[in-house]
Amino acid sequence: MSSPEVYAIESVPCPSEEPVSRYEEVRHKALELFAERGFARSSMRELAARLGLLSGSLYHHFRSKESLLFELIEEVYDDLLEAALATGGGDAHDRLQGLLRAHIDLLESRSLHFLVAEHEFRYLSQQHQNQILQMRRCYEDILLKRLLDAGATARLPLLKATVQGVVGCLNNLPTWLNQAGLSAAEGKGVIAGIVFGSLSGVLKQQSPLSGSATIVPLHGHSACS
Repeated sequence: MSSPEVYAIESVPCPSEEPVSRYEEVRHKALELFAERGFARSSMRELAARLGLLSGSLYHHFRSKESLLFELIEEVYDDLLEAALATGGGDAHDRLQGLLRAHIDLLESRSLHFLVAEHEFRYLSQQHQNQILQMRRCYEDILLKRLLDAGATARLPLLKATVQGVVGCLNNLPTWLNQAGLSAAEGKGVIAGIVFGSLSGVLKQQSPLSGSATIVPLHGHSACS
């Protein structure tokens, strides 16, 4: 499998005289603000106030509030595509299991990113929406190929729908888990059960994920890489 495309980040580089820690602090506070209040109800003035800065100084780091949102959402798919590269070794079941477990781990470490990516996507410009959708399709194609390699043989439209459903479900779970009050370990267990149970409908052999699911056959595939 060839490497996924590399996507350029459209943020303005942090000036060399400013410490990277300040740049990351701006991003982190913006992420918290967008997750807490939503993109539309958040202002650069409020973000600056939380950082103890003048609002105009934020534009040394980012071109606009929308470009900042784009960068935060893009990071989700950068991480997922990097996870695909990092889990490319081993047999077909190892690659499938490794990618799904990496996705689940990211839900914990990037929970606010996923929340913002799913709920604030509509506020991106059309160009930025198209870029994010392209990255998401690339990731879904990689997951589809790993399902096929692991023995899935159902009709291709069914497999594509399954992959899209699993990715959509995974990306939205952090919001639900935050409300459920589960521990990190409990949350991971619930997520694994949902994901591996969903895949049991398209794999006829023993699931490489949970050890007990059943999966169906499929022919042909379209992969991003």
